[in-house]
Amino acid sequence: MLATTDLAEKTEQYWKDGYTVLTGVYGEDEVEGLRSECDRLWTLDGLNDDLNLRTEFRRGPDGEYVFDRLDPVLDISPPLNAAATHPALLGALTTILGGPAKLLKAKLIQKQPGVQGYAAHQDFLYWKWLDKGPDTLCTVVINLFPSDERSGGIGFYRGSHQQLLPGPTDNPEGDFDPAQLDASTIEVPALNAGDVLVFHSLAPHFSGPNTSDRPRTVLLPSYCTTDETDLYEKYYKREVVRRCKEMVGFERYFDSLDASKGA
Repeated sequence: MLATTDLAEKTEQYWKDGYTVLTGVYGEDEVEGLRSECDRLWTLDGLNDDLNLRTEFRRGPDGEYVFDRLDPVLDISPPLNAAATHPALLGALTTILGGPAKLLKAKLIQKQPGVQGYAAHQDFLYWKWLDKGPDTLCTVVINLFPSDERSGGIGFYRGSHQQLLPGPTDNPEGDFDPAQLDASTIEVPALNAGDVLVFHSLAPHFSGPNTSDRPRTVLLPSYCTTDETDLYEKYYKREVVRRCKEMVGFERYFDSLDASKGA
């Protein structure tokens, strides 16, 4: 469990730098149990189905599609749900955010060796529709294996979480241009299995490619301090509609159609 003095220091760091790392939330046995649960989830039927809106694929090192995530995941995994609602975690988040933390969303990501990372962005850009203040929202990264820059861990522009940064001239409502931030402030925290990374919704962050020889597996729940009782359901009802409209995750389907036309 987290000591009160330690949590006070973590809270100060969170608001100063835009992120902090919690240790001692999960024991070794708990982490091992979560790893076993992920092994079970990766073998579920239908993960390769383009019509499965719960799954997503990314381009791998050889141009092939690689399974990337389950989102949402808590409704099909009691162990992961327990991890995302762990009393020690929720207690720490309540202290850091200054109010009771309620689940907004949760996804399980597995970045295989050779798979690319994600461009710099701020989560709040995609949450503006919630009509919540950015200080009420955060994301948590529960590490199931050691994570660092080599394995494609998350990097931050330390202390740059005061405002929503504008997008480029040709797309002002899009993700910001990293060139407007000071690259010398970049930090990629090295994390042990069981460590918990917590970051502000306005924290500019990114991840690089996984150049290690092992997958990087993390559970990413997001939270909000709010009186709403159905925020999680509200988020995913909208998300399902969005994915259907944008056909998110159907790249392989369209590629197969193009290939058949060219045959």
